[in-house]
Amino acid sequence: MGQPVPPGCGAGEVTGWFEVTVGGRLVHSKKNGDGFVDTDAKLQKIVAAIKAALA
Repeated sequence: MGQPVPPGCGAGEVTGWFEVTVGGRLVHSKKNGDGFVDTDAKLQKIVAAIKAALA
């Protein structure tokens, strides 16, 4: 490997990690304890970050 992974592309390996980055800011990380996006509150946190980045 050794090649950088462009934003929005898979890393080519199975890690079990799910991370959402908006505007260079990590908004949600399964690896860091946020778990799955399985509640409305978690989804709304991601949506709010996207809206703020677009504003």
